Amino acid sequence: LMIVVNSKKCTLCGECIKTCPFGAMEVKNNRIEITSACKMCRICLKNCPEKAIFSVDGMRKTEDITNWKGIMVFVEQESNMEIHPVTLELVGKARELAAKINHPVYCIFIGYKIAQKALELNGYGVDKVFVYDYEEFKYFKADLYSNAFEDCINKVKPSIVLIGATSIGRSLAPRLSTRFRTGLTADCTVLDVRDNSDLIQIRPAFGGNIMAQIVTPYTR
Repeated sequence: LMIVVNSKKCTLCGECIKTCPFGAMEVKNNRIEITSACKMCRICLKNCPEKAIFSVDGMRKTEDITNWKGIMVFVEQESNMEIHPVTLELVGKARELAAKINHPVYCIFIGYKIAQKALELNGYGVDKVFVYDYEEFKYFKADLYSNAFEDCINKVKPSIVLIGATSIGRSLAPRLSTRFRTGLTADCTVLDVRDNSDLIQIRPAFGGNIMAQIVTPYTR
């Protein structure tokens, strides 16, 4: 949902600004604007005397999810050139999820002189490893790695991508989710999958007082 202000009806009476509990409404350029502080409580809709504020369903259309298949794991390398343990943990989780929906498990390995190291992943039940082995990838550079990762996703079209919550992973994942306009959930403690390949992402919220269940239904 989106909150919209009809500037033709609005008289700038300021009633919405007074009643907004989050201070998310202000006057700019002689019109009411809604800031990022808005929590969609819609109190402003009820209190606008001119009924100039209304909500709009901005829901995106669901993609054809049949075009996306597979679970892809990002392979991270440590400074000693060994594969980071978090990669193997994620491969195990990927195999568990893939078995539920009959999807293949992929890995993407980006680096330099890594072809031999990539062969080790075959022993962990990975169906296919996509290797981007160039000298430019010798050291981690977020934009270069993102370009390679984006290229791989465009070609392979995996339904789910798993990335470890390391410093590299935290730099890489947001860039990819932005490029593909899809969801990203950090610090998941539980992962599960529905029959239609919706990834169920569970993580602590509000200081750990509740567990939030997050699903991205409109994209893969």
